[in-house]
Amino acid sequence: MNFNDRFVVRASGVVGGVFLASVMASATPVSLSNPSFELPATGFVDTRVDGWAKTPAPVWFDPVLAGGASWDQVSGVFANPPVGQATRKTNIDGNQALYLFALPTAGLTQTLSATYEVGVSYTLTLGVAGGGGNLPEGSSFLLGLYYVDGASAVSLGTTFVTHSLATFPVSTTFVDFSATVPTVGSGDAWAGKPIGVQLIAASGTGVGYWDLDNVRLEATVVPEPGTWALLGTGAGLLWVAGRRRNVRG
Repeated sequence: MNFNDRFVVRASGVVGGVFLASVMASATPVSLSNPSFELPATGFVDTRVDGWAKTPAPVWFDPVLAGGASWDQVSGVFANPPVGQATRKTNIDGNQALYLFALPTAGLTQTLSATYEVGVSYTLTLGVAGGGGNLPEGSSFLLGLYYVDGASAVSLGTTFVTHSLATFPVSTTFVDFSATVPTVGSGDAWAGKPIGVQLIAASGTGVGYWDLDNVRLEATVVPEPGTWALLGTGAGLLWVAGRRRNVRG
């Protein structure tokens, strides 16, 4: 093996090693409690939602707005209807999902033991079905992440979902939506703070409800600039070596 051949082998090793490192740094799931709303198990409906905290009732809330339901009853878990029923969900994860009335600030939150790590980005994904209970078009829902700063929850990446027949032609299929927090920097106020997840009705009159399922949170390690520089150097070395071999040939 001559010098150029050894050069190519070594450069290939550099590129291959960096490529392997970048692949190994792909997205990994962050654990959540009761992510598919399977608890408590129910044969029909249960207003309890294990592992999640319900948002407090606003001062303006009137049960009349929710058809006589109390604030605690505007969200809860439900069992997927039996096969053959028109309201059965076609792509539910497990046997249950969450219902949430379209009332502003109604929703659920969950603060994790995991914290925002420097050099990592976060993506929250949720299955959403609109149109339940004749949900009016234009009603909106918010999914997003937050961080805990003392006694306060501060929103970070958020996504608003607006109900329309174009987005939700049927109410029996969950559609995935995502919210993202970009790569955390050492100077960010949320670095090292607990991660929070929020699922909240942003607008509505109390008519209709959202169905939600399969909450997923992924953390992606973003390679440092030096790693990408090394990859570029390795690729450049391969190109130079290839040119030399072609000239010799």
